[in-house]
Amino acid sequence: MNRPAMQKAALIALLAILLLIPVSMIKDLIGERQARRNDAVQAIAQGWGGRQMLSGPYLAIPYEREWTEVVREVKEGKTNERRTERKEALVLRIPADTVAWSVEAATSVRSRGIYEARLYSSRVTVRGTITIPALYGLTEGGSRYRPWVPRLVMGVADPRGIRSVTGLGFGDMKADFRPGSSDAAVASGVHAALPDYSAAEQHTVAFSYSFDLAGSEALSISPLARSTTVQMQSDWRHPSFQGTFLPARHAVRPDGFSAEWQVSQYASQGAARLAGCKSHEPCAAINAQELGVSFIEPVGVYQMLERASKYGFLFIGLVFAAFLLFELLRQLAIHPLQYLMVGLALAIFFLLLTALSEHVSFGAAYAIAALGCVGLITTYLVRAIRDACAGLAFGGALAVLYAVLYVLLKAEDYSLLGGSTLLFLLLAVAMIATRRVDWYRLSAGRGEEARPTAVP
Repeated sequence: MNRPAMQKAALIALLAILLLIPVSMIKDLIGERQARRNDAVQAIAQGWGGRQMLSGPYLAIPYEREWTEVVREVKEGKTNERRTERKEALVLRIPADTVAWSVEAATSVRSRGIYEARLYSSRVTVRGTITIPALYGLTEGGSRYRPWVPRLVMGVADPRGIRSVTGLGFGDMKADFRPGSSDAAVASGVHAALPDYSAAEQHTVAFSYSFDLAGSEALSISPLARSTTVQMQSDWRHPSFQGTFLPARHAVRPDGFSAEWQVSQYASQGAARLAGCKSHEPCAAINAQELGVSFIEPVGVYQMLERASKYGFLFIGLVFAAFLLFELLRQLAIHPLQYLMVGLALAIFFLLLTALSEHVSFGAAYAIAALGCVGLITTYLVRAIRDACAGLAFGGALAVLYAVLYVLLKAEDYSLLGGSTLLFLLLAVAMIATRRVDWYRLSAGRGEEARPTAVP
């Protein structure tokens, strides 16, 4: 290949690399807009309720342990005994035997400016049983125990989302829930005190209550009972099941989803996690395992925008390569500034897409931005190369490329496979179409003798 052709190819490659600068700036802008959107969602959640995690319920019994510490000293052949009365405040935590959660959630959308947050309101019903040993199991010899008022504790990540709580049915007793978890192990939640309850002998008690809970984006449960079942249903059609435990059964329908979890004591080890918590310190082990669902879009707008911007250099490189092939095969002289103009139009597409997608649906924004850029580039090419048919054909190919990119962006699990396959097919088409071209002769000059010829 002669030197002018090589210099032209190098200059075009340099222009393509330089065009990465505006594409990278647009990608940074997408990240900035997403951060602003997250701030808006967080601000909405502050007034409604954030991501919710429910833990428990379990029985917490504060008690005081008293004992006599005996110290024997031998001095001058005599044994002296010194007795000191000691006491400490502790908390005994008894997990439930069984807990059955029933959750019905309805989603809605709240806006702040141009940003939207997905919220939910749920009705949660809790039923279970708990076995309480005689005297709460506080029978260690040599110590005296003074149990205080037992309480049923349930942790709630964001108590601002609690709309109402019904009374607790605990065996034959009734009790009202109060704000706060009353247990240092759980940062926030509610509790129901049981001042008239006594545990003279071991027995099993059934309990039940329900409450209305609001939140945003996700709802999860940390199972602490020896056996936990969760039944959840919602009108959201795109659930993302998350956490340590996945549902045993679930169904996703056009009008929502339903799911059911079953967690045994061997899987959750809730009793061991509770037993490992210190009496008056926060306990991260309580929320170490969870099950739940996120109410999110399968492919978010900003995720698709970021994914689209990653294809920016691919678009510019493919179009420049097609231009160069077109220039060589048709023996045209396309100026580097014309390459630059087309490349900037391709880069501005991603800026238009970002701006429009914040006001209309992503599909509509993509269609408007793509049609605008394809129309602009096609009109420019028809005039620049003075060939309406070639310009229209090039614009049609560019429109097909935008359509394929849209399909890749909407594909949640197959975008990488689709993008890799597209690149392979485009390279294969280019190689097959030019397999008989004599590149040395083609780039030797612009005269009649330099027309492409088939290699025998």
